[in-house]
Amino acid sequence: MAVAAASDRLFSTRQASGRLLYKLYFFIFLTGIISLLYYRLTHLLTTTHSYLWLVITLAEFWFGATWLFQQGFRWAPTFHTTYPEKLPASGGLPPVDVLVCTADADREPPALVANTLLSLMAYDYNANKLAYYISDDGGSELTFHAIYQASKFARDWLPFCRKYKVETPAPQVYFSTENAVSAGTGSRSFKQEYDVVKAKFEKMQQSIEKAGKMKKVPEETRREHKGFREWDSPVYPRNHQTILEVLLRGNGEDKDVEGNPMPLLVYVSREKRTGVPHHYKGGALNALNRVSSVMSNAPLVLNVDCDMHSNNSQSLLHAVCFFLDPKESHRIGYVQFPQSFGGITENDLYGNGVKRIYEIEFFGTNAHNGPMYAGTGSVHRRESLNGRKYDPNVPIKLEDKSVKGSRDWDVLEPKAKALTGCKYEEGKPWGKDMGLVYGCAVEDVFTGLVFHSRGWKSVFCSPERKAYLGLAPPNTNDTLIQHKRWSTGLLEVFLSDYCPWTHGVGRLKLGQILCYSFYTLWALWCLPMSVYAFVPPLALVKGISLFPEVSNPWFIVFAFLGIASHVFSLGELMWAKGTIKSWWNETRMWMMKGTSSYLFSVTVIILKTLGISEPGFEITSKVIDEEALKRYKREIMEFAVPSPMFIPPVTLSLLNAYSFLKALVTLVKTGLGGVDLLLLHLVISGYVTIISLPLYEAMFLRKDKGRMPTSITVYSIGLVLAILFLSSFFM
Repeated sequence: MAVAAASDRLFSTRQASGRLLYKLYFFIFLTGIISLLYYRLTHLLTTTHSYLWLVITLAEFWFGATWLFQQGFRWAPTFHTTYPEKLPASGGLPPVDVLVCTADADREPPALVANTLLSLMAYDYNANKLAYYISDDGGSELTFHAIYQASKFARDWLPFCRKYKVETPAPQVYFSTENAVSAGTGSRSFKQEYDVVKAKFEKMQQSIEKAGKMKKVPEETRREHKGFREWDSPVYPRNHQTILEVLLRGNGEDKDVEGNPMPLLVYVSREKRTGVPHHYKGGALNALNRVSSVMSNAPLVLNVDCDMHSNNSQSLLHAVCFFLDPKESHRIGYVQFPQSFGGITENDLYGNGVKRIYEIEFFGTNAHNGPMYAGTGSVHRRESLNGRKYDPNVPIKLEDKSVKGSRDWDVLEPKAKALTGCKYEEGKPWGKDMGLVYGCAVEDVFTGLVFHSRGWKSVFCSPERKAYLGLAPPNTNDTLIQHKRWSTGLLEVFLSDYCPWTHGVGRLKLGQILCYSFYTLWALWCLPMSVYAFVPPLALVKGISLFPEVSNPWFIVFAFLGIASHVFSLGELMWAKGTIKSWWNETRMWMMKGTSSYLFSVTVIILKTLGISEPGFEITSKVIDEEALKRYKREIMEFAVPSPMFIPPVTLSLLNAYSFLKALVTLVKTGLGGVDLLLLHLVISGYVTIISLPLYEAMFLRKDKGRMPTSITVYSIGLVLAILFLSSFFM
């Protein structure tokens, strides 16, 4: 529903055009699904292979159900436009606490964390209104050293960004690409300052890299700050005391090189002890929430992952437009920015650009009380984060209860430390009624669902200039592991007490229930996808028909649904400025994830339900070697490691290739008479075979280090032979 922007409104809303055309497509496609299921059910008892018919009918039913869930996103895409120029002067803006999490200095390099922090500190916002809290769950001296070096360099970097309106505020990106676009570009004074600041940045980088190579901070640096004494005794990632150090004092106590106030900057590594649950990222963010409530207590809280650097210095201003809007602000619990990624190849080799989620689907959630919480790039109202329910009968204003004036650090630091003890949350509502909700690997989506069920509305804000740019997994294995973690956690949400089908009824809009159902049941894609990759090729080998003949009028229904779904999917991605090849890559990865990541996640949930094992939290690596990087830029898929994640998709790709080639040979020998009966089987197996060409190349043709490990190839061939042998007994 389009809303006219009044003169005092800080944002406006409009719906996408062409909805009548889409609704016509919806009803035609829905008719096709119903017709297909009618055909399956009416022929179930007349076919000679009813058990195979039933299995593939159930798969098609779930394909149809999933398509129906997706309509929550596509029924009414809604866009917001913000007006930051209407905001009050900087002194009238609400304070913001920024929370950044890192957990592993090996997989999340300290230089990366420092770069993200510096980009966030360069916001176009009153420094007295900002406070930064870094959670280092690895308790690494190297990470603390990097943050310390960043705090020193920030005294030069922040005034440089302000003076020249730097819109790529991540120094590693700014200097490495020579991206010096500003009002002062070309002037002599700018060049002089640019060279000076760049030299200081390179010195900072060299210091961080040197410590990383030595695995030790130089003694002369350790003497510069008392915080390094915490590592005089060994600190282990899962067993260490609380470490809390104030690196920059806010409210004007610390100043930059031009005499301007610096924001507050605090390093936190909460206490961890063996055998005491720490709840991963959710626990880290809740600890930072408590620390920030004591030290600054801003009414707004932004959390950003350590690998998502700021790419828009005005992001906070866009978010504040929603929280200060005179009409809608009282309903908004959080503002979600899209996750965007730098370094993606031209055709998005691994489909990690998540265009379909953040440039298509999330706009649809704006029509249903807003998007789910994505875990990074989210600005929360502290009251909603701390468990307050929304009551439409109680006016809620954004109250500024922040800590002002000079602070007694000798009192505040011990007080804040006490809030980060490993047993502090025992007997308290944290993780259930307060803060991020515990209980699954995707604490973000879980928490967003809880907030929505408490009555809060969220907003998807996507400025023209991307707010944040992150690092996507640069290889196949990490991509599959990441989606295994996501889909496992999402399925845990569906099976929790907050299931959108039970808890959501009466608390969520129908559109919200559909959207949450689609994501929380992601993992179950493995069932129909595996069936379609497994049953038709086996039936093809045996000459068994599971689809209508070409001459049968019902063939048109199957052909229409297959073609229409692919054409629509391609059209959507092209609308989001994708390419045909990126759509093809996305489709390949979707099939690989469906038969690998999602299959593994369902297995993990079953093992958890049986009490055999608990799902862990796997961090994807942000490190890539030079040779692998070259292959990635050339869009050559990287396998390299003998990961069990590769076995199901490789096995199914080999099975389909064998079935397709065997059927073609048979048709050449016996004539084309059998094509009418088995055409759809041939199309499915041929489709899987063609889309799997990079896998065959990695198994049999490539000689580089990124090829498929021989053990995976041998194991998968053995599985194919076993499947073909066993199928002879039941088909």
